[in-house]
Amino acid sequence: MGCGMNIRTKLFWTNGAVVVILTASLTFCLENYARSSMLDTLQESAGHSLSQLAENVDSALRSYEQVADYLYMDDLLQDRLLKKFDTYPEAHEEYFESVKPQLYSISSSTEIRDIAIYTDNSSFHVGSIRPLEEMSGLGLSQVQSCLEGGEVGTESLRTWSVSRDHPERLALTQRLNHLNSRSCLFLHIEMDASKVTDLIKMEGERSRFLVLLPDGASVMDSVEGSAESKAELIASLASAEGGRIVNLEGEDYLLNAQRLSSRNSVDGLQVASLLPLAELEAKTSVIRQMAILFFLLMLAAFAIVNFIVSGRITRRLRQLSSKMRRTDMDSLQPIGHVRGNDEVSHLGHMFNDMVNRMQRLLGEVYESELREKELQLRTKEAELYALQTQINPHYLYNTLNSIRGNLLENGDRPNAEIVGLLAKSFRQMLGKSGGTIPLAEELGIVETYLRIQAFRYPDRLRYRIDVDEKLLRLRVPKLSLQILVENAIVHGLEPKESPTTIVVSAEMEDEAILLRVEDDGAGLEPARAAQIQAKLSESSEDGNHIGLVNVHQRLQSFGSEYGIRLAGKPGEGAEASMRIPLYERIGTT
Repeated sequence: MGCGMNIRTKLFWTNGAVVVILTASLTFCLENYARSSMLDTLQESAGHSLSQLAENVDSALRSYEQVADYLYMDDLLQDRLLKKFDTYPEAHEEYFESVKPQLYSISSSTEIRDIAIYTDNSSFHVGSIRPLEEMSGLGLSQVQSCLEGGEVGTESLRTWSVSRDHPERLALTQRLNHLNSRSCLFLHIEMDASKVTDLIKMEGERSRFLVLLPDGASVMDSVEGSAESKAELIASLASAEGGRIVNLEGEDYLLNAQRLSSRNSVDGLQVASLLPLAELEAKTSVIRQMAILFFLLMLAAFAIVNFIVSGRITRRLRQLSSKMRRTDMDSLQPIGHVRGNDEVSHLGHMFNDMVNRMQRLLGEVYESELREKELQLRTKEAELYALQTQINPHYLYNTLNSIRGNLLENGDRPNAEIVGLLAKSFRQMLGKSGGTIPLAEELGIVETYLRIQAFRYPDRLRYRIDVDEKLLRLRVPKLSLQILVENAIVHGLEPKESPTTIVVSAEMEDEAILLRVEDDGAGLEPARAAQIQAKLSESSEDGNHIGLVNVHQRLQSFGSEYGIRLAGKPGEGAEASMRIPLYERIGTT
């Protein structure tokens, strides 16, 4: 038995890995889902509380704005405030008889901490009627225009701010210009921020609530914190619509914010709540512990069940493996019958069939030994024959060179030249082996062949090779161009009595080499050209064109766009073109 794990162990650990991954994933998903659900519940509850708080704050501020509206519509009061007095006693008398009772009545009934009217009427600065210069620090544009004596607009002004002298108070400023649209009268009411604090206590003590003015000033914060923490929180409120989690001073909070927009005076005012997530984290920790416990219990249960089941499944496999190992490979006897009708019994039957077949094959091997010896003798004979066929062409090449030397010694240079061309032709044929050669070598074979034919037809054959030097290094199938030239000699030159010119050319066309062999010989009828082309495409081995078929079929294996094309007209010559893929496409073999 090998040192590797048996099939039972592999099955146990494979199933274990799958179960661990699935159970861990399920536990993780359930924990995240529970936390997300609790967070959604908290966020929904916080959203409802915040909406109610925003509505209560809006109502509380509206009650003080109603006081401002009342005084804004009081034209009699504004007429008294704009009246010029010649002496201070007259102004003093008017204030205590008409203005102060009215202001006192308003402040006592609405729990206003301070109420004042600021005016540029210097003759009526008595009690709560104060100089307009005291409002210069509030940064109100209409107040600045009045102080600088510039053009004062007719629009009304109402704004909320934090009291300059009392930061724990909330201030409402209202311009009183109903009687005279350009008057410089300003009402200033201050109230305790505790009115808002009481509303927050009604909403609960777990959350931290803030009320911020449009300019970012904090009206109220239910929890005291550092200046840096408050600045970070105010910066976070810019994107807190809808709720988000923020970290302040190392603790996570669920931040919700709502802007008031019911009236222009409160437009932009924000009410925000911070709900600590410590309670959520505690509940999440409990869920996580329960999930881990569930995970461990599942693993323990699986380990027990998997151990038992894997043992039962692999028991018959182990029995079959034991029988196979006891099989004598020399005698090759089948194992006993394997019970059952499952994959294990099928393996046993297949093993017995394999042993029976091996017995038959061994008998056939002994019978074939004599045939093998006979084949060895025939192989030696074939090797001798191949050696002989290799020697014969070289012998012929050497003999031709000897004849050429003898003719040169006797002064017969023409016959010596043709014998030399024949020897050169044989040497080129016996040159480099392989399916492709450089175009320059192929052109050398063609030129040697044409020179030999020129001796045969000295007055009838003219030829020209027109190929750019840049193309000479490209590779083409060996003897492919020579076959086209031979075809031109046989079918173009020989049937014609008058001189015939053969032109060999080559050019690049897209990603291929295009070779042409043209002649002005006997010509080729279009019907005959189509017939030959069809035989080339159908792999028909025409005895007159077997070379063309071989070359064409080899090129066609690289694509239908490659191969040999024939064209011509009777009495006007013929053209044979061959489109060959580039060297990288056809290789060098």
